[in-house]
Amino acid sequence: MIGLPPGYREAPEQPMDTDVPIKVVIADDHSLVRQGLRRYLEMAGDIQVVGEASNGREVLGLMENNGGEPDIVLLDIRMPEMDGLEAARKIKQRHPKVGVIMLTAYDDRQFVVEAVRSGARGYVLKARDAEHLIQTVRLVAGGNMVIDPQLVVALADELSQAKEKDRKAETLTAREVEVLQLLAFGHTNKDIADQLFISPDTVKTHLEHIFEKLGASDRTAAVAEALRRHLIE
Repeated sequence: MIGLPPGYREAPEQPMDTDVPIKVVIADDHSLVRQGLRRYLEMAGDIQVVGEASNGREVLGLMENNGGEPDIVLLDIRMPEMDGLEAARKIKQRHPKVGVIMLTAYDDRQFVVEAVRSGARGYVLKARDAEHLIQTVRLVAGGNMVIDPQLVVALADELSQAKEKDRKAETLTAREVEVLQLLAFGHTNKDIADQLFISPDTVKTHLEHIFEKLGASDRTAAVAEALRRHLIE
């Protein structure tokens, strides 16, 4: 019997029809990887692969045109045209009942955080064996959330840091938001100073505070982070 993977959050027990296979769509830009995943999953007996795609756009097309939603979508993170993170976000919006599992070679903590934020309910490293993947598919199909145990601590730490950054961003002053908005329009420090009737040194001080609050290292990163958080338009 396959043991339960560590690092999963158990959902309330739900009745499942064991006669109905778990329908899975696989998305990976390497055909050999897709073929291997299909072979391993279908050997489980209770899993049926109903579609394959080489990028996120193809996944969404399959889900729109196949006449029925799969239970699970396995997504590689790095794919051309539309990557797994963007595909996960769109699947969450359009097909909220579908369980998304990120299957990747990357154990970078930022990938894990972005995957969870994108709506993924599972994150499995490709270095894991087939039995671990099969059990993860079953657990996510049953409503559980499964994160590879190697990444659980890193995920908790990163989410804690992200929460602290969000808290700091909420303390941006009205003047700092004005500076950010002008920065987004490509204005120099002198331009900003002239438009806000303040000195260039004061602009520089505002930027230092903005960088610290947004966790940004430069002007471009600050604008990108502010846009992501909808602090400016």
